[in-house]
Amino acid sequence: MKTKRNLTLLASLSAVALGTSSSSALVVMLSDLAPAGSPLEQWLGSNFSNVTEVRHGDWSNFSAAASQDALLGTGAHAGNGAADVFIVGRSLGSAGYQNGNSDGYNGLSIPFVNFTSYTARELGNRLGWHTGSAGNTGSRNGAETTVTAAGVSILGLAEGTYDLFTDATTFNGITLGTTGFGGGQVLATQGANTLAAYWAVGDAPGNPTNAGVATFPGPRLLFNIDNEPNAANNGANDLTNFTPAGLAALTSALEFATPLTAVPEPSTSLLGLAALSLLGIRRRR
Repeated sequence: MKTKRNLTLLASLSAVALGTSSSSALVVMLSDLAPAGSPLEQWLGSNFSNVTEVRHGDWSNFSAAASQDALLGTGAHAGNGAADVFIVGRSLGSAGYQNGNSDGYNGLSIPFVNFTSYTARELGNRLGWHTGSAGNTGSRNGAETTVTAAGVSILGLAEGTYDLFTDATTFNGITLGTTGFGGGQVLATQGANTLAAYWAVGDAPGNPTNAGVATFPGPRLLFNIDNEPNAANNGANDLTNFTPAGLAALTSALEFATPLTAVPEPSTSLLGLAALSLLGIRRRR
């Protein structure tokens, strides 16, 4: 009996160390124009332990039957459950999100993550998360990203300046000072532009008229990344232009804003604790 209890204890400690405790399964609905199997899609599926399915497609038109099927788990997705997280990727043409085509997503209570300010802006009646337009910033290379006080708990970094990117690729930030975020908080900036922002449940968007809602019924995260390769936007980003600190910040933001659970790194210290505990038990026998 002692041997059985000892093995059970070791298994429990090892499970904690390896992060193998059970968690809720999730369906991620990813809207962009990159071919299925894009680097972003692969990253989501392999770096978050509770993702069971990534539904990939051009879901820009909220009212389209294909969008509703992917969202509700009907039609081609029948039997697999509704989507738990909605993400707008960076490989897209933002015109598909204009004229109210996509503002129905603003009324969803599930988390909504947006990787580009071009669709989050109000210009052309897009999502209306913030006012103003969006344009490429200057080059990024070095310690140019400043984490704000609001960004500390969400990005997992202390307030200050960081090198989150390895190259000089530009990104589509929003010029601070000319942009309204409603009840949202700016999490990180690069020079005069915003890199990331967050709206909690009950926060107002920057332009409620364009957004179609007075307040958001679910969390909203904006984190600007670069293009991924596709026919419309010939960028080169596959998330490899993030530094380790940058990827950690992006992962932390996703964990904060959504139910996504990041795959943990093995903890040698906890594994060592498990071995020492078993050794101590054996010595007392």
